[in-house]
Amino acid sequence: MLLSLLERLALHRRRPGSHPAWTAVALAAFLLRRLRSRQVKESIALREELRPGETLIITHTAQRQG
Repeated sequence: MLLSLLERLALHRRRPGSHPAWTAVALAAFLLRRLRSRQVKESIALREELRPGETLIITHTAQRQG
């Protein structure tokens, strides 16, 4: 929420003749919001009930996309 407010403020202040830092702030806020939304979509959740005597092994490997 704070990030979107900062982005809107920076976009509003990014006018011809204004300080170029506002353009950088607007771009950075936009990119951060995109990165956060992409990370949320990439998370995977698995839920499974184990029976008595069963075990669970969790591994993490990076997979290339493309």
